[in-house]
Amino acid sequence: MKNCLEALESFSEEHFSYEVNVVDNYSNDGKLDEFQRRFTKFRFHLNTGNNGFSSGCNLGAKVSSGEYLLFLNPDTIASEESVFGLLNTIRSIPGMTILSCTQKNSRGNEEGPYGFFPTLFTLSGILRAIYRKVKKKELEERFSPEKEIIYPDWVSGSVVMISKQQFDDLGGWNEDYWLYYEDVDLCKRATDKGGKVALHNRISIIHNHGGATRINPRVTALTKSEVIISRHVYLSRHYSGLSAAGLHFVVMTSVLLGKLIPAFFGLPFFFIRRLNQYTHLYRRLLAYYFLAPFRGTWLSPRSVNYKK
Repeated sequence: MKNCLEALESFSEEHFSYEVNVVDNYSNDGKLDEFQRRFTKFRFHLNTGNNGFSSGCNLGAKVSSGEYLLFLNPDTIASEESVFGLLNTIRSIPGMTILSCTQKNSRGNEEGPYGFFPTLFTLSGILRAIYRKVKKKELEERFSPEKEIIYPDWVSGSVVMISKQQFDDLGGWNEDYWLYYEDVDLCKRATDKGGKVALHNRISIIHNHGGATRINPRVTALTKSEVIISRHVYLSRHYSGLSAAGLHFVVMTSVLLGKLIPAFFGLPFFFIRRLNQYTHLYRRLLAYYFLAPFRGTWLSPRSVNYKK
């Protein structure tokens, strides 16, 4: 967080004016007061609980007054040049609703901050690998690094620029999701309304991904289970009937069968961190799948909309 805010604080405002709203999702770590004293130009907002990424982003958007919104993860480091480039691009291309950019970590390794909407052919790693093989030429052309701007299905929520008007028209981030897939959902709704989702290949922002979600095996298992849970939430929102049932079944079987062996070996070899993570993950998923029919929802119990 500190590196992110220091980068934003250094902006000269020569090319654009800006405000920074920082949302604390009830971290309860005692650092909010410290950051407020250090970064006096920014506004800080305490959420009512650890209500998830969507809830925090919606709170930040609600208190923002700018014409354009830029959502940034706390583990990103953005330059003034990169933000100005994004702003110029989204203003100049008609029909562009959501814009992101390439992302690298501090070591210079590139991430893949975009992807395909979940379908039968993109739901699992094996199916995606087959899909990429079959569509190799088409995908190489579509996502060519030689292109200044590419148009994927969705871009990562770690860096998202959108006009305030379009954001409000879409209804904001969907708070059914506690963590993960909220960015896929937002891009799907934008696309369904005829908007374009884009990524600028010539603009880059540093993103040191995953630090807060990989603290220990239990936290890792929690966040990885939420990836799968949010996948089910997405399917329940964008598919119905037999299509939805079939896709839910594909996800369930691929997850439970694919992670069974490492989870089993994690019982006697609990001292091996990676295997221990799989055991915790498998327990969480078994509980989720067992209780989902009784709860009558695919939502995570951590979602703010779970009890509504």
